[in-house]
Amino acid sequence: MIDSPTGPPTPKSPISLAVLLVTLGLSANSSAQDNSGWVCEANAEGVLSECRLDPQASPARLDWVHRRQVPAEQIDEQCLRCDGSYIDPLGHLDRSESPELSDIHASAGSTAIQGNTITLSDRVEVRQGYRHLSADSATLDRTENEAQLQGNIELREPGLLLRGQSAWFDSDTGEAKLRYSEYVLHQQRLQGMAQEIDRDSEGILHIHGGQLSFCPPGEEDWLIRADELELDTEEGLGVARGARIDVAGVPVFYSPWVQFPIDDRRRTGLLWPDIGSDTKGGLDVSVPVYFNLAPDYDLLYSPRYIQERGVNHEAKARYLSPIVGSWTVGGAWMNDDKRYEDEQPEERNHDRWLGVVKHNGLFNQRWRSRVDYSRASDVDYMKDLETSSLDAKRRTALLQLGSLDYLGDKWMANLEVQQFQSLADDINNDYKKLPQITGRYRPSGEPFKIDPILLAQYSSFDTDDERVTGNRLYTEAGASYPMQWQYGFLNSSAKYRYLHYDLNEHPDFEENNPTSGAATATIDGGLFFDRSTNIAGRGLLQTLEPRVYYLYSEYDDQTDQPDFDSAELTFSYNQLFRGTRFSGRDRIDDANQLSLGLTTRFIDDTDGREEFSASIGQIFYFRDREVRLDPRDEPLKTGGSEVAGELTFYPNERLSLRTSLVYDPYTDSMNSGSFQTTYDPGDGSLYNVGYSYRRPLTTTSNTTPTEQAHFSFYLPAGRNWRVFAGINYSVEAHTSVEDMFGVEYDSCCWMVRLLHLRYYDTDSGQRTTDFDDPTLTREHSTQFQIVLKGMGGFGSRANSIMKDMIRGFNDSEY
Repeated sequence: MIDSPTGPPTPKSPISLAVLLVTLGLSANSSAQDNSGWVCEANAEGVLSECRLDPQASPARLDWVHRRQVPAEQIDEQCLRCDGSYIDPLGHLDRSESPELSDIHASAGSTAIQGNTITLSDRVEVRQGYRHLSADSATLDRTENEAQLQGNIELREPGLLLRGQSAWFDSDTGEAKLRYSEYVLHQQRLQGMAQEIDRDSEGILHIHGGQLSFCPPGEEDWLIRADELELDTEEGLGVARGARIDVAGVPVFYSPWVQFPIDDRRRTGLLWPDIGSDTKGGLDVSVPVYFNLAPDYDLLYSPRYIQERGVNHEAKARYLSPIVGSWTVGGAWMNDDKRYEDEQPEERNHDRWLGVVKHNGLFNQRWRSRVDYSRASDVDYMKDLETSSLDAKRRTALLQLGSLDYLGDKWMANLEVQQFQSLADDINNDYKKLPQITGRYRPSGEPFKIDPILLAQYSSFDTDDERVTGNRLYTEAGASYPMQWQYGFLNSSAKYRYLHYDLNEHPDFEENNPTSGAATATIDGGLFFDRSTNIAGRGLLQTLEPRVYYLYSEYDDQTDQPDFDSAELTFSYNQLFRGTRFSGRDRIDDANQLSLGLTTRFIDDTDGREEFSASIGQIFYFRDREVRLDPRDEPLKTGGSEVAGELTFYPNERLSLRTSLVYDPYTDSMNSGSFQTTYDPGDGSLYNVGYSYRRPLTTTSNTTPTEQAHFSFYLPAGRNWRVFAGINYSVEAHTSVEDMFGVEYDSCCWMVRLLHLRYYDTDSGQRTTDFDDPTLTREHSTQFQIVLKGMGGFGSRANSIMKDMIRGFNDSEY
């Protein structure tokens, strides 16, 4: 082999430079075996006269490598499913420099020169930068800077392989034509064949009479056949004219023109439809259209046909700006819902609609804004039309929130407006905050330095119901002193909390301006002990972390105060170390109590991963707690709280176990408990087992506890089949509340999934469900999903339901 002269490279075309080198003489090189997917015959002059596809051709010709030969670091889930992968021999090369700026390396077995025509034979090899070209023979015209190549032609660049039986190149424009050709795009996992491939000066591939598929060579379960195909790897875009899609050799779709992505960049066009059936509306078909309007905004419009209801027009627009943040505006509208009209004939208007606005912004690292607004035409909209999500069906209210924060170095200010739309006829609408203004001093948290505590909040509450309304002013002022050491901490604080109301006239409240206030002090201390230990041959660091928390707060009578936004917090381990037992600002609780907690952890010595932690604790009350959310309730007189415990166990990266318990030692009863374990063995399967128990803390002795068990799995059944199921089972009712089961077939290049869901149509406002109620109905939903890998697919509702029912399930990206 003869290399080009050393020195700075010059921008010359590869063919003209190759001709220059050949005139100097080239060394012989061994010929390569023809391993093409085409079988061709030539006439007496050596011109190809007939070519046909070779069904016995080896996939290795297209860089396909069986899994046994794939390097261990390149084996991923797709490689396992396909039993192999494309290995690009040039994938490691640097593409930052154009090949026209690189030197040429060339060789040929023999050379013949006649005038301006050079004939090369016995295997021709040309290499310039990251571009490699080879053929059995070549004829070069130095006058026209053109080349004709014959036999086992191979053009390679990183991420691209073109093979053919005959070819023509123009070295001035970089254009090329290959006949009886094949191609591979390694990164896109795309391959195909064609009667002819043209590569223009922009690098775009024009494929005539060809096909493409994301399936492995020789296993084309589905493919696109087209009169003409264009593949633009720079834009990540493909266009097919006169296109049809064949599945298992059977044509299933035809279009005179179709555009599709060949990478994960966003593109304007039709998306695959969503098809399902539900007892809430019958056959349900949605055909989304995506508009990639600009790099910073787009639009998705989805006309959705529901057999028993009509057409629901659904849309979502997104906008992202470094100045005004991210915005999502969407909604749906249905003119005259036929089924809703039958079910609710007393309603005067049977149009259904939903509006949604979401926003998050951060300007100049100081101003933070948020909008989360949703509103529906009626209380039944979510459970009737949001069929893709069980969580949406369970919602009892729609949030309507807007907030603006100013983040100063020492101060933070917040302006917030908030209200809710109730989705339950028997639940009052929550109070509206119109507005709420908060100012707060931001403590530095620096150890051994006094930090001021200053907070003021003004809230104006309104409601559409016949309840008291008015304004509330809450303030607190004091100081904190944090102390921290390597072995522990001791933080103390003292503050005064004050409440003032300005209420509108209401018969339930004699005083329009009630006030209350109380001094509050806390001492919070903890120690950290650790030791090295060894369990089952593994080095671990064990910690022991005792914690003591003392809370004192004066009592002030608050029987004449309203409850605008407060609630008594559910007791748990974290409640041991909170400064109040209420949410919201309507109650200043009285307290004289001591919390004791103990935590132990086991931490892996090598990677710092926490493998086990357990915590237990209890509050001891030194006086009765007289302040209640409902002033008519009796004071809490127990000498101590329930005992709360938490445990997490991660024996390895595949298995996790979490549990929490709340036990009342004074009544010898378990008030609440939960258990959840997840096992992901790493072979594509997933298993979940869970249980939850809660005993309502009421004065009614015969209140039934709530018990629910959860089971779910996603399980491979052979190389391509998967079965999956999820069950939420009510133990006290001895029935399944929600259950889902399904099956999928997932090959290397396509996937089909079928699932069936059953659930009870419960009133979203009910705390408990009477399963003996004869009017209670069980709804059914069947969803169907197909994915042609690389081309997307339809049936996204199936994904949403599986994520709801199988904890930890995260569908593969195709």
